[in-house]
Amino acid sequence: MNNRSKAESRPERGLPSRRTFLKQASAAAVGTGMAADLDLSRSAYAAGSDEIKLGLVGCGGRGTGAAAQALTADKGTRLVAMGDVFSDRLNLSFNSLREQPEVGQRVDVASTRQFVGFDAYQQVIASGVDLVLLATPPHFRPVHLRAAIDAGKHVFAEKPVAVDPTGVRSVLESTELARKKDVAILSGLNNRYSPRAQELVRRVHDGVIGEILALHTARYLGSIWVKPRQAGMTEMEYQMRNWYYFTWLSGDFNVEQFVHQLDFMAWLMKDQYPVSCYATGGRQARTGPEYGHIYDHFSSVFEYANGVRLFSTTRQQQGCSPVFTSVAVGTKGQASISSRNAGITGAHPWQAPPQDRAENSHQLEHDAFFAALRKGRIINNGEYMAKSSLMAIMERMSAYTGQTLTWEQVMNSKVDLKPSSYDWNGTPPPAEVAVPGMTKMG
Repeated sequence: MNNRSKAESRPERGLPSRRTFLKQASAAAVGTGMAADLDLSRSAYAAGSDEIKLGLVGCGGRGTGAAAQALTADKGTRLVAMGDVFSDRLNLSFNSLREQPEVGQRVDVASTRQFVGFDAYQQVIASGVDLVLLATPPHFRPVHLRAAIDAGKHVFAEKPVAVDPTGVRSVLESTELARKKDVAILSGLNNRYSPRAQELVRRVHDGVIGEILALHTARYLGSIWVKPRQAGMTEMEYQMRNWYYFTWLSGDFNVEQFVHQLDFMAWLMKDQYPVSCYATGGRQARTGPEYGHIYDHFSSVFEYANGVRLFSTTRQQQGCSPVFTSVAVGTKGQASISSRNAGITGAHPWQAPPQDRAENSHQLEHDAFFAALRKGRIINNGEYMAKSSLMAIMERMSAYTGQTLTWEQVMNSKVDLKPSSYDWNGTPPPAEVAVPGMTKMG
C-alpha cells in the first residue's frame, strides 16, 4: 500500500554504500511507499555496523520521547548531542533518557556536547551528528530545519513546522533543498504511520465510500500545563517557559495540536488543500493572564475547489465531554476514525480490528524512518507537513480576524511572528487577545 503523495516519492537510483549514505547524506531517492517502509525489518541494521549519530534540539517531553523512539527504532543509533535554551530542561531530559533500560546505554552525551542557549541548535548540528531531532516550540522549526538541511543532516521535525505563513514558505523551500541534497525529513504528523489509519485511507482512496461529499473532525480535550511566573523572570523567559500560550511560539493550540486532525483530513483528500476558510473562536474558560493570549476554542468551515466542505471544531476546556473523531461522508458510505475505533459503513462495510494497546504510531514512524535509511531510501514528508501546518494557521487567522480567507491570501501573507532579537532581555512580539472584526491579518 502506498498512501504517500507524489511529492514524497521519487524513482530509486543506484545505492551507494551505507557508510557513504549516512555520513555524506548522498543516497538513493525513495522507492516504495510508507507501508512498505513499515514492513522493513529492524534486522536491516545487521547488514552493516555503521552507527547513526543523533542530535536532539528541544529537550522537553516531546523531544525526550522522540529521542527514545529514535534509539528504540534502530540499535545502531547513539544520542551524542543535546541542545535547549534551558539547562534544567536539558538535564532533566538527559537523566530521563539515561534511566531508560532499553536505550540508556546509547545516550552518550558528554558535557561538552550539551549546549544551552538560543544558538544551541547550531552547535548540535555542528557536533558531528548524522540526524537531528527537532522538537523545540514550533516557532523555531523553520530556522532549525533550514540549518540542518543546509548542513546535509537527516531530520525528524515535530509538528507543526511553522506558526506563520513566512515560516511555512521557508519549510517548503527547505523541503525542496532536502530533495536536491538527498537528505530525509520525517514529520511528527504520526497519524500517517498508523496501520489502521493507513488501511482506512487506502479504502477511501480506492472509492469504497464513493465520492467524498463532506468531512468533519473534532478534538475536544481538557486543559494542559501552566508554568507559574517566578521572581526575577524576564518577559522573554516567562513566555518561553509557557510557550504554549503565546501565538508567536505555538501558533495557538489549534496549530500546535489540532494540526493532527487537519492533516488527516488533507490525507483523505489526497493532499488537496482547501481554497478558503471561515472560522470563529475565542476564550471562555482560559481567560486569565496565565493563559497568555491564545484561544480555548475554534470552529471553522474549509471549502475545497470541488465543493467539498470540511467542518472542524476543537476546544480545550476543563470539565467538558471529550470528543476525538474524524469522518468522511461519501456517496456510497461513511468512513470514521476515533481514538478507539475505525471503520466504514455503507456499500462496502469494514471494521478495523481492536487497536493493539502496544501500537504507538510515534514509534512506528521512527521504525519506518530508520528502516528506510538502512535500505538507502529517503522519506520526505516536508510538503504535507508544511501545507497542513498552513491549513491550521489559516483557521487561526480567519478566527482571529473574523474574515473569510483564501488559501492564496494566507500562503502569500507577509505575517511573520518573530521577535526583533532572541535574548533573555529581548522583547517578545507585541500581542494581545485577538478580537474578531478588529484584529488585522498583519
